[in-house]
This record gives sequence, C-alpha cells and structure tokens, in this order.
Amino acid sequence: MKTRRLKPIKKLTALLLLLALAAARANLSFTLTPSVKSGVGSNEVTFIGTLTNTSLTTNLFLNNLQFSFTNAATNFLAPGTNVFFANVPGILLPGENYTDVIFSVLLNPAATNGDYAGTATVQGGSNIFSSANLSSQTFHLILTPAPLAITRSSTNILVQWPSPPAAFTLQQNTNLAGTNWLTVSSPSVFTNGLNQTILSSTNTRQFYRLKYP
Repeated sequence: MKTRRLKPIKKLTALLLLLALAAARANLSFTLTPSVKSGVGSNEVTFIGTLTNTSLTTNLFLNNLQFSFTNAATNFLAPGTNVFFANVPGILLPGENYTDVIFSVLLNPAATNGDYAGTATVQGGSNIFSSANLSSQTFHLILTPAPLAITRSSTNILVQWPSPPAAFTLQQNTNLAGTNWLTVSSPSVFTNGLNQTILSSTNTRQFYRLKYP
C-alpha cells in the first residue's frame, strides 16, 4: 500500500496552525478573585475575575465559556449568566484586560450543605470560529447552614434568616434536645433579602431552628 506524504507547503501550513493555536492558548491569563464563594443567601452566585491578553501583537477572540462540575456539583449546580460573553465574541486587544463579573453559577434550592466545585474554561483563539481551550480556573461554592437571627422588637421577638435559598421552614421547641419540633404558624415576610417572622413574647422558654427542605 502506498502512503502519501504531505507536501512541504502542507507541512508548513499545519505547523503554522499548531504554532498559532499554541500561541493563542499561552496568550490568555485567567484569574478569579476570589475563586471560593458562599452560596448562602442567593440562588445565583457571581464570580469576579480578570481576563488578560498577554500578547503584545495579536487580538484574542474569546468565543465561549464551558463548565464542568465535580461529584455532587453535577446535580446541584448549573451555568448561570455569562456576562463577558453576552455579546459573542468577546475580543481582547493586545495587552488588554477585562476585570469584572466573568460568570455566575445557579444553585439548586434542594442543594444540601457542602463544598461544590467546578471548572470554568474560556474557549477561543485567533478568530470568531476558534474553539480551543485557552485557559481554565477551578471554583468552589460553599453552602453552609443559613444563619438564624433572633432579636427583640418592642414587646415581640423578631426572627429572620436569608432568602434565597428558599424552602427553609421555621420550627420551635420548648426542649432543645427534644424531638417534638413544630412548624411556626406565624407567617413570614420577605424584606431586604431576609425572611422575617414576628412572634409574641411569652414567659415560656422556646428554641428555634430552620428545617431544610
């Protein structure tokens, strides 16, 4: 069987394409500040970062952003708003940088407490059709128990907690170690990012907790 060898011109073209691709990959600096954020109080968490074209001669087309999620994050996280890529393609001139919200991640209200991790990868290259992986950054979204605040309000008691995330239920019990936790019947009002419930003050000792979901 005869094999065909690439002509020198084709070899040169292929080599130039590989060099251009490698150069484009090396030309993008991508950082997140910070790369770890809390998921309490929001169903969409934004990540701020910096994209820098380190080349002094070549424009860099940033055409897409891809996500991969790790372990449990595949069930509870999803791509959110892509600010930089809202007007595709994004273009960075030689030496230019962009610092602002890069992307956001949607948090499923059913997510349990934990550390959810993922990787964001910027794709692009030397033109609007390029889809090479230019640079990647890992990120973490930490979901911790929602803080429950209890304060006096005149002769009443004000109980409040962040929302979203949604689906928390306020419960009460006269015995902290007991199992007879009852759902508080008083309605809650959403104000300034908080769920607030006003309870009448009594002489009976009461403990409160949030049940999720």
